Amino acid sequence: MRPVDLAVVGGGVIGCSAAYHAARRGARVVLLEAERLGAGASGAAAGMLNAQAEARGEDAFLRLLLKGRERHRSFAEELRDAGGPDPEYVWEGTLRVATEERFAAELRRTYSWQREAGLPARWLSGEEARELEPNLSRGALAALYLPEDGQVNSPRLVHALAQAGARLGVRFLEAARVTGFAVAGERVTGVRTARGEEVAAGCVVLAGGAASALLAGELGLRLPVSPVKGEIISVAALPAPVTANVWDDRCYLVPKRDGRVVIGATQEPGVYDRRPTLGGVATLSGAAVGLVPALSGATFLNAWGGLRPGTPDGRPVLGPAGGWEGLLIATGHHRNGVLLAPITGEIVASLALGDRPPVDVAPFSYERALQTAAR
Repeated sequence: MRPVDLAVVGGGVIGCSAAYHAARRGARVVLLEAERLGAGASGAAAGMLNAQAEARGEDAFLRLLLKGRERHRSFAEELRDAGGPDPEYVWEGTLRVATEERFAAELRRTYSWQREAGLPARWLSGEEARELEPNLSRGALAALYLPEDGQVNSPRLVHALAQAGARLGVRFLEAARVTGFAVAGERVTGVRTARGEEVAAGCVVLAGGAASALLAGELGLRLPVSPVKGEIISVAALPAPVTANVWDDRCYLVPKRDGRVVIGATQEPGVYDRRPTLGGVATLSGAAVGLVPALSGATFLNAWGGLRPGTPDGRPVLGPAGGWEGLLIATGHHRNGVLLAPITGEIVASLALGDRPPVDVAPFSYERALQTAAR
């Protein structure tokens, strides 16, 4: 294979976004995926674009989340112009629901700092929440409505990015497991695959999700990224019993445009087996019916699991690592990979091609991640 400007390791939404954005800038790009595109966490994700619902304070992470959501707003038209599948964006907000006083107090604090930060947010009583979502349980005491949040069909987004990238010349290699790196001195010069092939590249992007730490170890890097298993189920419910993303402290409900309601998700740190379990299905089913009783009559469709790439503080790791030239890290997005995919792709493409990234990546550096993990 001829040398390329950029070799992307990982065919999830982050890797596909990085490849697409680099190709838009004129780079020659190859992407290598161990299984098939979207086979990991991206294909399992519910696709929530919860910039405000995921934030814990007014900091660099909030600004990154908001940039991610902002970028998604224009992304649908951009991908449509590229001829890809419709990612099925829905912008109906997120309703965080409290059924206990403890969680209501937590949501109230979130509402207060977000309003002080000038973010759109509404505090609702239980009755007001049921006016917005009539099928909510009578047990709902209060709610925080975040009208700017949304959702997307994550598998379709991955394939829309891949199709748009392919039109720009990106070469996608599936069933191409990367097992190591080619190096020259302190520079990464390419990747090696399980088939014994070597791909020479001016820059390598490690976007392998939960598997990134294992690969980083081949370079002597201790990347603090580990799997957080999440189980998800889906049901058929027409008409949809909710309009917004509805999320309490036990589960979330995401009504899709195709008539499904996606219900998630368990959180099991350190678990590598992504297969769904009977316990997971039971837990999610009970929580969903408790939150929206009308779901008790919904038809069960399927269950699946995914491995989110988690970090000690829940923030992604973006940028160079360990003094290696020609290497960029783009992983550790935990449950915000879909939300942060467009902005991460822009960041990675900028760094790989020697341009200034659209946001300061210092708060998401490899060194910061190591310091956080050591605490």
